[in-house]
Amino acid sequence: MKKVVLAMVLMVAIVAFAVATSEVEESESFVLTYNQLEPEEHPQGITQVAFGEKIAELSGGQITTQNYFSGTLFTQEGEVSAMMSGDLDLSTLAFQDMGPYLPAANMFAAPYIFTSYEHMEKVFALDSQVALDFYDMVSEATGYTPLAAMTQGSRTINTKWETPIMTPADMEGMILRMPNAPAWIDAGRSLGGNITPIAYSEVYTALQTGTIEAQDNPLPGTYAMKFYEVTKQISLTKHIIDVKLLCVTNSVWDAMNDEQKQWMREAAVYAGAQGSAATYKQEEDLLDFFIDYGTIITYPDVDAFQEASYNYYVENGLTDEWDLDLYERVQALK
Repeated sequence: MKKVVLAMVLMVAIVAFAVATSEVEESESFVLTYNQLEPEEHPQGITQVAFGEKIAELSGGQITTQNYFSGTLFTQEGEVSAMMSGDLDLSTLAFQDMGPYLPAANMFAAPYIFTSYEHMEKVFALDSQVALDFYDMVSEATGYTPLAAMTQGSRTINTKWETPIMTPADMEGMILRMPNAPAWIDAGRSLGGNITPIAYSEVYTALQTGTIEAQDNPLPGTYAMKFYEVTKQISLTKHIIDVKLLCVTNSVWDAMNDEQKQWMREAAVYAGAQGSAATYKQEEDLLDFFIDYGTIITYPDVDAFQEASYNYYVENGLTDEWDLDLYERVQALK
């Protein structure tokens, strides 16, 4: 009898071990492709590296990344399509990329929606219900899920022109490069520019040849891509606090268990904070660099730009597509 009982106990143990082993095996391992448009030293690159290191640490190597810097796997337009189709696993995407599929996202892409870095950080804090609600909207509309936010700085007007850009009137006739998406184009027009959409990788040559006369980017982007070599002036319009959302494609996200999702969120928040910290430090240092390089630094009438931009959006009915309830919740966090 004892042998029978022992055998039964052993059988139960074997079955339990098999079930446990099966559950472990069901916790799929992931090697995630991560493409973004900037070089490794840029805040987006710093975010990318930090995420890869943190997710490998948290998951014990169960989740790792293959990093592609400077758009070497997908271009700006290509990576958005790839994220939506599941051909790319991770990227840091802009609100302007989401706008064609979620019109309410365009309000985050409008100039001067965030009044400061502190305001932006409140909106996208880990415990912010505003952010979580917006992330759900993005996920449903696009096929990828935002996990956390980072900023690569405040966008400025960087131009070949030497005449000071103090107000929108000073931009009359300026050929300004913007990415080829409606929200980007509207933002540029609201500032007074004549917009020519050009791929990010082609901007340096376009400035060099005169195809365009200006581009808008935060200081780290202007530095990383060496646009200052072929321009004369940076006007500190700070028209958009340039937030990027670290996103995972839903085909991967839906395949993860709850523990893996928690690791992903934790790693994304950590990485976003690292990228933003790098931005703040780089902006401080780079302003001195550009002055020493000989770039003209102009301190414009920001109120004039803000007023002109807002009027453009209202007059062209662009606020009609905004989620005004969400907009008011964002403004309440100032």
